[in-house]
Formats: sequence, C-alpha cells, structure tokens
Amino acid sequence: MLGTKSVLVVGTGTIGEPLVGLLCNFKAQLGIDEILFHKRTPLLTDRSKVQNLLRRGARLVTDKDRIKGFEQMGLKVQHTTEEAMKDARVVVDCTPSGNAMKEAWYSKYEDNTDLFIAQGSEFGFGKQYARGINDEVLEPGKDKYLQVVSCNTHNLSVLVKIFGLGDEGPDNLVEGRFVCMRRA
Repeated sequence: MLGTKSVLVVGTGTIGEPLVGLLCNFKAQLGIDEILFHKRTPLLTDRSKVQNLLRRGARLVTDKDRIKGFEQMGLKVQHTTEEAMKDARVVVDCTPSGNAMKEAWYSKYEDNTDLFIAQGSEFGFGKQYARGINDEVLEPGKDKYLQVVSCNTHNLSVLVKIFGLGDEGPDNLVEGRFVCMRRA
C-alpha cells in the first residue's frame, strides 16, 4: 500500500500509552509519518496522559459521539475512528477486546490497511508471533493479522530457548516448571 505511513494504536492503557510514546520517540527512525491513538472514553483522570501524548506529537482519535466529551476537557480530537481506520497503514490493538474489534471494525478496512496487530491473549486474532523466537513464520505482504504473544509467553520462550534448548536442541530439555507472577 502506498501513501502516508500512519500507525493507529487503539487503547491507551498499560501497553497502549507507552507504545504511543515509543512510536513518537522513534517516528523518524521507523519512517512513520503520523502516530494516531484511539481513546474511547473521555475521562478527566486521563486528561494529563492524553495531553502528554498530544505534546509528543501523537493525534487523538475517538468515536463521533465522544468528540464533545474530549472537547469539554480541552482536548482536541483530530480524527474520527472511521477517518483514522481509513488512513492507517498499521493498526495496533492494545485493548482486551481485539477479536471483537476485528469483527466490528478491522474486517471493514482490510483493503486499505497493511497490517493489524493485537497483543497478549487474543487467541484467534491472527498468526502468533514472538520476536526472536519464531521470526521465520512472518510473511511480509501476506500476513494481515498478527497476534504478538503476551509478555509472559515471550519471557518463557526466551528462557526455554536459551537455557533449555541452547545449542543442544530439543532433546536437551526434559522438563520445565515455571511460575509467572503478575500484578493485578
């Protein structure tokens, strides 16, 4: 697909907010023209977070019926969800409802979007990918939906690969027991 290289990050929670910040910091190196972020609910408690992302150069996107709520908080919405979906070359879903979004939104914009990415436990969203673990499964230009596996899956995969498999191969690992701790 040709045109402006826009990335739309859906969600500004634990994963979405830092991702938008990283994309803003490395925009030039990544060859990105525009960073968009979708926030559905205009919460006063999130105003400083949204202002920070706007200051860093990202552009706020929301649903048509939510624009007034953001404007009442002094936040300028620069695109509706529909406009952003039409413009985005890559959409990264950082919400817990990637599969629902795939059905409701993303499937309608497959022709003008190069890649849809969901994170974490969105099983069935697309091809599962763990950087450095299964890079060979990626098919640039063919893959339309990717699921970046959870941080726990990434971490355990790296540990098993380095310490369990190493140069010896799969016969080196007889058994593994892991406990993953996460905050609530």
